Amino acid sequence: MKDTLLTPRSFLLMGLMSFFGACSNDDDRTPVQQPEPVPMPSTAPPVDFTALSNDNKVFYFNAKDLKMPIRSYTITGLQSGESILSIDYRPATGQLYGLGSTSRLYSINENSGLATPLGAASFSPAIEGTSSSIDFNPTVDRVRLISNNGKNLRLHPELGTVVSTDGNLNGVASTQVDAIAYTNSFSGSTTTQLFDIDYATDKLYLQNPPNDGKLQEVGSLKVDFSGTGGFDIQPDSNLGIAVNNKSNESRLYTINLTNGEAVWVGTFTQQIVEVAFKSKPIAYATSATNSLYRLNPVTGTSNSVALMGMNSSEEVVGLDFRPSNGALYAVTNQNRLLTVNTSNGQVTAVGSVLSPILSGQNFGFDFNPTVDRIRLVSNLGQNLRLNPDTGAVVGTDSFLNPGTPSVSAAAYTNNFAQASSTQLFVIDSGNNNLYLQTPPNNGTLVPVGALGVTTTGMNGFDIGGNSGEAFAILTVSTTQSIYKINLTTGAATKTVDFSPAVTSMTLGLGF
Repeated sequence: MKDTLLTPRSFLLMGLMSFFGACSNDDDRTPVQQPEPVPMPSTAPPVDFTALSNDNKVFYFNAKDLKMPIRSYTITGLQSGESILSIDYRPATGQLYGLGSTSRLYSINENSGLATPLGAASFSPAIEGTSSSIDFNPTVDRVRLISNNGKNLRLHPELGTVVSTDGNLNGVASTQVDAIAYTNSFSGSTTTQLFDIDYATDKLYLQNPPNDGKLQEVGSLKVDFSGTGGFDIQPDSNLGIAVNNKSNESRLYTINLTNGEAVWVGTFTQQIVEVAFKSKPIAYATSATNSLYRLNPVTGTSNSVALMGMNSSEEVVGLDFRPSNGALYAVTNQNRLLTVNTSNGQVTAVGSVLSPILSGQNFGFDFNPTVDRIRLVSNLGQNLRLNPDTGAVVGTDSFLNPGTPSVSAAAYTNNFAQASSTQLFVIDSGNNNLYLQTPPNNGTLVPVGALGVTTTGMNGFDIGGNSGEAFAILTVSTTQSIYKINLTTGAATKTVDFSPAVTSMTLGLGF
């Protein structure tokens, strides 16, 4: 046999083969660790909402941009060291309400941030637990208050008192409900459901019936909720949103009311602890057939309820909300001052028959927000002041002048609690002009300008406390419509027709 000669080239090839063979054997290599994907929020719905921070500030956001609030302000007028724990809008008036840590209920001015207490003292029984949540039941105009220790109360939104201590939350062991919200949150709603978020079980529940406190499971949030937070449901779509503040981070979630799932859609830069959807614009009007209409002054959509407790042949000739407490007042052609329940239409007399009695066929009726008195003027020049607590006439002021004006509607500006200044505007349906009545007690009318339309004496007129916008329901020819009134020029601009023949009208205090 012949020996094989190994050349230098052969040695080189063998070395390369050994090298590449070693490289192909990676059993002993350490795998490279890939970074965990960074969690990202889902797409947020394009909705506006109001938010409360843990330092008594209110913010307005669009859910698409939580980094840049639309505007904000600090809540003032609270007790020393007091915090606002929860907020919600009152569907009956559109006002923002807040729950104070000293067991007080407040209305909050959305322009200035000034909080006005409802009632003279803290309510009782007081708040218990480490967190509490409020939400308005739109069908009865009452505030539901839940504490995370299971307490279940109902509050009166005008008196600030507890009207019922309901059954403790039950049906779930060791429940810890920190946030609640009602569906169908609009004035005139006839049905609603109350949903609760439980931070102990991380589940959504239906509280049914609310007064019994019985919790029925809807489903798991699929997210760990702890710390503090809030919850609300949009009136139009019943979209649920919630905020959870823990570890110094506040995240916004959508809440599926069918299965309970919470979906993270954004993170706030502020320490947000509560959210609320603003109510729809709301106004009220009465008819000669004693119906109370709850209407949107922008769109004209409405629902109604019969006024209960009216005398035979009695009808409302003036209507207005009391800025200091949000109660609806009316005056009738039978010289009675009434309060009106916006939910069921029940009227309650305040005091006895007015003296002097009303003089005229058409009347202006509006609260002076600076002194908490009612101004009543008529097409025959009558000019009175009424006490809303006693129903008594406390001022028989000078007749309207100059000449013989035919004033049929009146409205004050700055229509909110604790206002420091105001102006009184009136509509003369005899010459179709807008006037400034100044000073009001003297009855002197200063022309502002022509309405630009010819209207009848049967109308309604009011000025929004938040917006400062003036609206009137006027009948021109045979068509009744809602008009915007320019307080600088007097011009009336039609917005939408409104067919029910009205005898009075007022705007919700939150408009």
